Amino acid sequence: MIEYKAYHKKSLGKPRKKPHAARKKGKGKEREKNGGVSRIPWRQVLPVAAAILAVFLVTAAGAAVYSWLGHSRLFSVRSIDMNRCEYVTKDEVTGILSRVPQGNIWSLSSRDIGTRLLTHPWVRGVSVRKAFPDRLVVRIQERKPAAMINLDALYYLDEEGTIFKRLTAYDPKNFPIVTGFTQRELGARDAVALQNLKKTLELLRCTESGALRQNVSEVHFDAQEGYTLVTRDTGLQLKIGTMDFREAMKRIEVAMPKLSSVGQARGVVDLKTAGRIFVRPGE
Repeated sequence: MIEYKAYHKKSLGKPRKKPHAARKKGKGKEREKNGGVSRIPWRQVLPVAAAILAVFLVTAAGAAVYSWLGHSRLFSVRSIDMNRCEYVTKDEVTGILSRVPQGNIWSLSSRDIGTRLLTHPWVRGVSVRKAFPDRLVVRIQERKPAAMINLDALYYLDEEGTIFKRLTAYDPKNFPIVTGFTQRELGARDAVALQNLKKTLELLRCTESGALRQNVSEVHFDAQEGYTLVTRDTGLQLKIGTMDFREAMKRIEVAMPKLSSVGQARGVVDLKTAGRIFVRPGE
């Protein structure tokens, strides 16, 4: 019994050796020989280093070329190609862009040039394109005056109801005058006043055909009385109130021949009552 226990104690209690222990021991010896650090082969390092160097050289060369393009006199702006305009002259554009002709076309911003041109009162829209090596192509969309409006002075009014320019002695004045509005209410962007102003322009568009074609000198608006049209040739005042504009044009078409037949070329004509024409001396 004692011999059996001793036998199994020697055979079963002895720890087994792991199969990869020898390999670990061999690797440990290799690391000791290399100073404890595993080395990367040069064949893997060289392509990466070459790629990094190539990127650096290309970036540096690109920066040098861009710097040269931005300062070279070869690309200095020498001409401005502008479309023909009725109110905006090339001298005015050159004046606004006074520093552009000395600038380099690479360093100039088309957006900034367009923003500067929009400061001209007649310019409604603009596009700027670079034509290398030394030319700017400018295309301007002008505002079209639909009328003049009498505030503290005469101003141009475009088709959208935008007040865009104060008239000078040299500006054409062959447009109808809009009256009845104030600088204060329009300057404050009063919603009701702006709506009435747009309706006034709508009325002007209705007069472009028929008996009043090119014969309206003034459109007056009154919040209580409505609209009054004044003819250009004789100054006849046609009161249409707040009626529908198409109906007003029909009544004017009927009234004008009758007024001519009785020699009524001046004074005030009230057309607000259907089927009736009331005439009185001018106010």
